Formats: sequence, structure tokens, C-alpha cells
Amino acid sequence: MGEYSFKYGDTTLITCIKDEHIIHLLKPKHVDSIIDIEKKVNEVLDNPIGTEALRDIIKPGEKISIIVSDITRAWMQSNKFVIHIVNYLSYLGVKDEDMFVVIALGGHRKSTKEELIAVVGKEVLDRINVYDHECEDKNELVYLGESSRKTPIYLNKRVYEADRVILTGGIVFHIFAGFGGGAKSILPGVVGIDTIQANHRLCFNPGKSSGLNLMAGPNIVQGNPLREDMNEVCKIVNPDFLFNVILDTEGNFIKFVAGHFYKAWYEGGLFIRSLYGVPVQSQADIIVASAGGFPKDINLYQTIKTMDNALYGGKENSVLILASECRDGLGADEFAEWFKYTTLEDMENALKENFTVPGYAAYKTAYTANHRKVIFISNLDDDIVKDFNMIPCHDLDEAMKLAYEICEIENPKITLMPYGGNTLPISM
Repeated sequence: MGEYSFKYGDTTLITCIKDEHIIHLLKPKHVDSIIDIEKKVNEVLDNPIGTEALRDIIKPGEKISIIVSDITRAWMQSNKFVIHIVNYLSYLGVKDEDMFVVIALGGHRKSTKEELIAVVGKEVLDRINVYDHECEDKNELVYLGESSRKTPIYLNKRVYEADRVILTGGIVFHIFAGFGGGAKSILPGVVGIDTIQANHRLCFNPGKSSGLNLMAGPNIVQGNPLREDMNEVCKIVNPDFLFNVILDTEGNFIKFVAGHFYKAWYEGGLFIRSLYGVPVQSQADIIVASAGGFPKDINLYQTIKTMDNALYGGKENSVLILASECRDGLGADEFAEWFKYTTLEDMENALKENFTVPGYAAYKTAYTANHRKVIFISNLDDDIVKDFNMIPCHDLDEAMKLAYEICEIENPKITLMPYGGNTLPISM
């Protein structure tokens, strides 16, 4: 018997499992964190992937647009690197009044003053203009035609009129776009709501009640219709440079990639795959996954990534023990509202009419409960957990006992995911 621990809120859950039952223990590889952030930022700006150094692209007098993710991507800590990009441009002779930031809100609400400080830092906010993108204001958008998948392309007017466009962002596994970062700064970041809706609907198969397109998932780039559409739209916009960051499970910067919007981003994706993608030889009968403790398990909405990652490591109708404290309940109000649809089909058809990311997260919650037997360890009310077609539990030992009973296999294959929000099982 081996003792295994899983983060839960501010505490740790511990249980003992027979070693011979465990087929995989999924942990990310260790990479040293970046100590001198400014030095490393300047290094990659001068030595990019797939394009000229930024100093050879930018000319004084040009209008420079820097696209920065909004507060929902606060985990990437853009306030720690945007200032260095601004200073780099200043060193090249670009005046503060000739550069500006566009916050890539996508379809999200406008930023508060406090959120803008958190995203770009007070010095940047005091020095240069910072604008929120507005996806529903047609007066602030320029129409650029359609993608090959018939996605109408409405682009932020300030971005369109800029002489140079620099993308920033962070790379992680993404629930339907393969990886975050890259072209996502453009779509959904600074395009119109019609563009976002048309693109995001590609995560489903065409037609009514047709189900998920399983190629629109984490770690999939080639053949992923949604990501390929994002990349095509970004190519049409033709940004001049990209700077993306990668962080470890503790929130430390471990790698920066810069250069061509696709080539540099894809190299970052390969790094994520090697760091957090864990090869698995066989699918499990039981998966035990933690969202990673507070703040990663602050609510159910933030837990969806762990739930989705765990899907890829288990057999159909296998048992998933999911540990997520959810001290703040369900999370986003809109996320909870989507559960008024009581079937996957109804939820899917509603999403095809009005796609939102919280709605998709609600769909994946229902989808997981439909395809796995989920034992949910949380602080949520038991009746709420049951409403989601999951089994409520408050003790890991009890959950393990219940999983063995449900599984009805004498020697079940068990996969452990103590870093469920970051690690992705990749079938070999």
C-alpha cells in the first residue's frame, strides 16, 4: 500500500491505495523558473522564432498596438512583462504617445480601473493609452471578409489602423482550442461578437443535436477546426510579432517564446506538451484527480479544466473521483444559468444559437457526468452535486471505497492526477 496526497483548498487529502492497482501517477516535469524577467524578455525579443528581431521590425514614428489579455487571464501575470516590452520599444525610439494597449476582452465585460492596473501595471497605465476592446460596437470594428469556414471577420478598428501589432498571451492546454495563446489574442481577443460566435460553434459537429467535434480539444492543433479557423483569421490580420509566456504549477515564469504568431506559439505548445502532457499506455478504470487546491479549486467553474483533462485518461463510464473544495460555490453566474437546460442536446442547441465560454463549461460539466461516474469531493451542498448527476462525498477514503464498489472490478487500473488542472493524459 502506498500513501498518496491531493491538494484540497488550503489542506491536503490523503489516502492509501494498493501500488499494484496504480498504472499512472501524472506529474509535470520540473523546469527552473526565470529569475531575471526583464533580461529574458529582452533576450527573446532580440532572438525570436520565425521572424526578424523586434528591433528590426519597429520604426520610430509608427503607431504600435500591444494586445494584452484581460483580467480573466490574470494567472499569466502580464503586469510583470508588458512594462519591459514598452521599455524596449522606448529604447528603439518609439514615443509613449505612439504606442497603446488594447485589452483583449473577447466577449467579456469592460475592465475596471483596478483590473487594468492588475493587467498592465500602474506604470504602463500612467504612460500610454490603454483601451478595452468592444466586441458589440460595430463602429469600433472593421469588416475584413470571411474565413474559409465562413467565419465573418470583424476586427478592432484601433488594431486595424495600427502600423504594427504585437500579440501577448500565455500558453496552456486549452479545453477546445488545443493550446491557449497565439492567435487567440486576435480571435476571440479583439474581434466582433459575430466572429467569436461563428468560430466557437466549430467545437460542435454541424447540424442540430450533432454533439461535440472531438477534434476540438486540448493538445490538438492540426485537424482542430476551431484552432485552424483562429489561425487563418490571425494570418489575415497579419500581426507583426508575438510574445507568449509559460508558467509552472506554482505560477512562476519558466519559458518565454517570441516571434512569428504561429511558429513561436507552436514551439511553446510543444514545450507545454513535453512538460504537462503525460503519455499513458492504457485507460484507467478509476481516476483520482485534484484541481490543485486553492485558488485553482475556488469554485466549480474553475474546476472544469481538471474535469476535462481527466476525461482523456479514463475508459468510457469509468469512475472519476474529483477533489475540488469550491468554497465560492459554482462560480460565474452565467455558468450556473446554463443548467436550466436539462439535457445535453438542449444545451448544445442553445450554445449553437448563442455560444459563450461559461455555457460551454457548463456543457462539459454535464458531458463529463454523462460519460463518467463522477464522485465529487467538495463543500457544495449535496443536493446541488446530485442535480449535476454526480455523487457527493466529503472524504477521500470514503470516495475510494465507493469507487471500488461502483467499478465492480477486483483489480481496477487507477490513474492519479494530483495536478489535474495542468496535466493532460496523452494516449500512446
